[in-house]
Amino acid sequence: AVASLHRHGCALQPLDQAEPPSVGMSAEDATAAETTPGVVDMKVTTKKPTTFYVRSAKSFLTGVETASGEKKEPICVLNISGLGEAINVAVAAATEVVREGLGTIDKVETSYPDMAGTNRGCPRICIKVLHK
Repeated sequence: AVASLHRHGCALQPLDQAEPPSVGMSAEDATAAETTPGVVDMKVTTKKPTTFYVRSAKSFLTGVETASGEKKEPICVLNISGLGEAINVAVAAATEVVREGLGTIDKVETSYPDMAGTNRGCPRICIKVLHK
């Protein structure tokens, strides 16, 4: 996995040098979690408009400057996932990133996990987008 990240021009930091997660998260960071440096998992819902997640995905892949002047570097891998009706939102965010030329879709995974508290499952999609 590390070799593929370097191939796409992304530099990873060792875990002991990685920045600690921010205590005060912005609206964009509230829907995403960075578990490995350079990799962000963005979970989409139908509670916010599709354009919100498209903008968030673009800002993760291009880098952004916060209101306080802090520069956030672009990430290497963006994992976009959605459950149920949010699958369309996840697909829209990923295809817009590709259309803009900011990244390429590396992998698409679908599953039907069981939901806690019910006897039913729910469709799920996870799209792995690599930074160009």
